[in-house]
Amino acid sequence: MNLNSVINKVVLAVVIMSSALTVSVSAEEEKTPLYESMKEANTALKMLRKIDPSDWSAGAAAAREAAAGILKGFAYIPALVSEMPEGKEKTVAIADYRRLMGLSYASICQLELAYLAEDQALVEAAQANVKEVKKEGHKKYED
Repeated sequence: MNLNSVINKVVLAVVIMSSALTVSVSAEEEKTPLYESMKEANTALKMLRKIDPSDWSAGAAAAREAAAGILKGFAYIPALVSEMPEGKEKTVAIADYRRLMGLSYASICQLELAYLAEDQALVEAAQANVKEVKKEGHKKYED
């Protein structure tokens, strides 16, 4: 498996995860702060497809930018969750959302560390973590 193929899979995973964390709404309502922060992360990860695979520092910088977008998303709750009736189920959903955001952030930080180590095997492992978090996010928060 080549680096571009692996990078494409990570980008796809983040795109899918970010769409799972937002609710399908009209174009005007879609531009929430959470949407914007996830878009920032997604855009940064898309840059990985465009950079030279041997440019480890550019990969690390893109991962840092993606992590910054995810970190901003911690301040927000998806509409799917915020619209739930008050109670234990909503409280659990909020905690679980934060857990998934934390896992996403950690996976992207692992990706940055892999680029800094200039280690393709570590890059692939970090990408697998991103994919795993994406699957869980889809299972729980996709409309």
